[in-house]
Amino acid sequence: MKKLLVTTLLILAGSFLSKADAMIVVDYLGPTASYPTGVERNLIINSDDNGEYDIAIRPLDDALTRTDGGVRIPLEYVYFNNTHEDIYMRYQEFSTLFNRVTMGGMTQSMVAKVRNYGVVPAGVYNLNFEIQAIDSDAQVVKSTSHFNLQFVVPVEQKIGFHSQRPKINVDVKDAFAKNKKISSENSPQVFVNSNADWVLVLRNDFSGEQPGDYYVRTVGSSANVRERLQERTRIEEGKEIVIAKGKAPANNEYVSVEYSVEGRNGEILKPGNYANNMRYILREDRGQ
Repeated sequence: MKKLLVTTLLILAGSFLSKADAMIVVDYLGPTASYPTGVERNLIINSDDNGEYDIAIRPLDDALTRTDGGVRIPLEYVYFNNTHEDIYMRYQEFSTLFNRVTMGGMTQSMVAKVRNYGVVPAGVYNLNFEIQAIDSDAQVVKSTSHFNLQFVVPVEQKIGFHSQRPKINVDVKDAFAKNKKISSENSPQVFVNSNADWVLVLRNDFSGEQPGDYYVRTVGSSANVRERLQERTRIEEGKEIVIAKGKAPANNEYVSVEYSVEGRNGEILKPGNYANNMRYILREDRGQ
């Protein structure tokens, strides 16, 4: 009987001790938001009791890394915001995120962010942390847990244009010259913004009468466009032509496009002013 009583007391003591240790829970509150200078994600933190704690976090990795290893963002760009200030991260060092917060009854909000980095390429990023809940009065660590911070950055692409729709003016004197090549009066610029490797495609959406066969080529681009169509290529109805490719991130990269027209099979051109209806399509370049 005495042995049973002692065993019961030990179990109760162990139960009280386990309840005295706070269990810290961190969870996401919405998806990753992307900005021209970085990304951020809202988080909440709470515990299973009503204790008053200081919360400290320590990065266990030296960089925020995309799952394929292709992008590493140094810790100098990674912060946690406690709704009052940004907390700078140091590898294997604890930084205090909250002082004297009462947990349990109400969650605490915070924001994980990549700041002042620029456009973050699309993909899934991970950074592992250790989290400590420290009793604010006794300054004793009551709980230690781990959390994998994850940013899921979706593909975001946008194209813009400078200059009017390209026009081709076939003069009367040009109309009777066989095999005459007439270029567009202007070379429109197509601007590309993309956080993924990209490919710019041209599609023929002709409508109405056309003077002859259309051709396209690029006559210039920004330095970071790694591939562009430099040979004159005939535009066929219903077919797509790749006119440029580039790597992520693309921030207002541009391609200048020239159009020209020639008589079909040696036929003379029909005089008039012609505007084409080419359609530009921006896609993620998956290397296929």
